[in-house]
Amino acid sequence: MQSTNMEPRMGRNTTNWIKFWGILAMLLAGTVLAKSSNSPSYVTGKAKKLYSVIFGIVVEVNGSVRSVRVARVTDPISGGVAPVDVSVPPVYVDAAKKFILDKGYSPKLDNGKPVEFYTYFFYDPANPNVLITETK
Repeated sequence: MQSTNMEPRMGRNTTNWIKFWGILAMLLAGTVLAKSSNSPSYVTGKAKKLYSVIFGIVVEVNGSVRSVRVARVTDPISGGVAPVDVSVPPVYVDAAKKFILDKGYSPKLDNGKPVEFYTYFFYDPANPNVLITETK
């Protein structure tokens, strides 16, 4: 006996097509949302200028940080280490100090006494609250 039910049955192919279009819609929505996000300029490649901020650090023999100071600000694109006249805000310096303390640098010694050594981070004036520890 054959079924006389006239309602259309949802077949396996129809279900797969619905899943496909649902996934495609989610991907498109994700792409649109990602493009409209507020990514920092150094991430999007639209930074007008990045500077390198060189910090002088002294770490005691016991591992405690004695001092952290801004030694100079340079323009890495210039290829030199001549200082440039760019002021770095205190919030950036505080973020760098926190990073340095958290990283736990080893002391550099000269005749058994701690001496200053240097490290640098990048600074984007358009995002002064962000410490850039690496670029890609």
